[in-house]
Amino acid sequence: MIEVEIKVKISDPNLLLKKFEDLNGVYKLSLHHEDTYFNMPKGLRDFKQTDEALRLRKSIEFNRDNNLIAQKINYFITYKGKKIDKTTKTREEIEVKLNETENIANLLKLLGFQEVFTVIKERELYDFKFQDTRIEALIDYLPILEQYFIEVEILAESINKVEKAKDILFQFLESFDFKREESIRTSYLELVMNKLKKV
Repeated sequence: MIEVEIKVKISDPNLLLKKFEDLNGVYKLSLHHEDTYFNMPKGLRDFKQTDEALRLRKSIEFNRDNNLIAQKINYFITYKGKKIDKTTKTREEIEVKLNETENIANLLKLLGFQEVFTVIKERELYDFKFQDTRIEALIDYLPILEQYFIEVEILAESINKVEKAKDILFQFLESFDFKREESIRTSYLELVMNKLKKV
């Protein structure tokens, strides 16, 4: 599958949540993500140069409105390929669900993979029906950046369907007064690493 994804920085998450409600967005769940990124063993290709990513994720799901619903913890390993256009974060994605991540992390390290950094995100997931298409919209907060973002995505079955998916997502974002030029292609890991370089 190809993940067609657009990310935009936001300044007022509460105002955006109100707009979500006005456009019939359906709150699905809240998430706490701990994403640990790895690079290839030294001497092999460098993901920073090739624009790829290998990530271990611990995902804690919960309902912000109902404490009686138990938290659920999931684990994933995800490979993200090189971005395939110049305006969005669209790329091939392969994700596998795991029982845990600690042993996988140890395995990767024993094989020479280099742990880069762990990025923590707080997320709110909403579902929208827009132009007969299901869109996932996330309001993300990254504590290390002290910044909110919106991410919207559609999964495309093939490369031939990417352009149509991008057009739908950009039109959807225009409903919230976001412009195409506000799209951020830089990954969260890159944003964090860029900030740490400046510290």
